[in-house]
Amino acid sequence: MSVLAFGAASLLATSFAFADINSSSITVTVSNSGTITNFTGASADTGSNVATGSTGGDGGDGGSVEANGIGDLNNGGALGGNGGNGGNAGDGGAVTTGAASSSATSDNSLNDTEVDVDLASSTPQDINSSTFTVSPTSSGVITNDTRARTRTGLNTALGSDGGTGGTGGTIQANGGGSNNNGGAAAGTGGAGGTSGLGGTITTGSANSTAASTNTMNRLRVRISL
Repeated sequence: MSVLAFGAASLLATSFAFADINSSSITVTVSNSGTITNFTGASADTGSNVATGSTGGDGGDGGSVEANGIGDLNNGGALGGNGGNGGNAGDGGAVTTGAASSSATSDNSLNDTEVDVDLASSTPQDINSSTFTVSPTSSGVITNDTRARTRTGLNTALGSDGGTGGTGGTIQANGGGSNNNGGAAAGTGGAGGTSGLGGTITTGSANSTAASTNTMNRLRVRISL
């Protein structure tokens, strides 16, 4: 982004009639004032990204063996079902951003005056005992704020979670009786799933450039004799 501001720029050109200039006084008075208020901003952002992880499924619970009522020798040699294994988690999300760049430039000029007095072409006669005076009075204020900003931060990458293994089955006899569950074995719990890669964020480079040029109360005088 570029901004050029100019204030009170003027060109004064003066010529004289054909005649001698003797014992003369030439005075050029320049009076300038003004105000420039300038704000230039540029911003680029490649951050604030979120890459979430993944979650594996949970394993199922194993089957249970249960005897209800009164009796003897229930559940002999019974085996409870094994719990299912937890699911494996896949890889998390991936975010890849390009480069972020911003550039802000401002050029301000206030009270730029050029005085051009041509005595050579309009006064081919003699110039003697004469004075030439330029009296400048210039004032002004330039208020300039130039900013360039880039961001590539505030990124969040979350991990992945494997699934939880299932619970093994149980052996249970309810009610009265004796010699129940002889040789019975409960099922084993399932293995938990493995986790995948967490989220991945890759950002490009961030570059910013800011430049400001201010010129105020510049006076140029040229006299051609």
